[in-house]
Amino acid sequence: MSSESDLLGPKRLTKYEIIRIISVRAQQIAAGSPLFLEENEIPEGLTDPVELAKLELKRGKLPLLIERREGDKISLIDIRKLLREE
Repeated sequence: MSSESDLLGPKRLTKYEIIRIISVRAQQIAAGSPLFLEENEIPEGLTDPVELAKLELKRGKLPLLIERREGDKISLIDIRKLLREE
């Protein structure tokens, strides 16, 4: 994992990273993957995989790392760290 000093790129998720995370996670949910949300965190009647993926991301429930590259430097950053910066 990266520290603050070797963080590459912006200190928040880019719009491209957000779209990629939501789309991949929505595909997983649609294929039957278990949710990272508790039952009481899901609004009643919400079943749309895209909306569920957005909610998981917004609540910081996804255990994912973002890989950022700059030249020969590679940085793996926990997305929860990038969400806190927003």
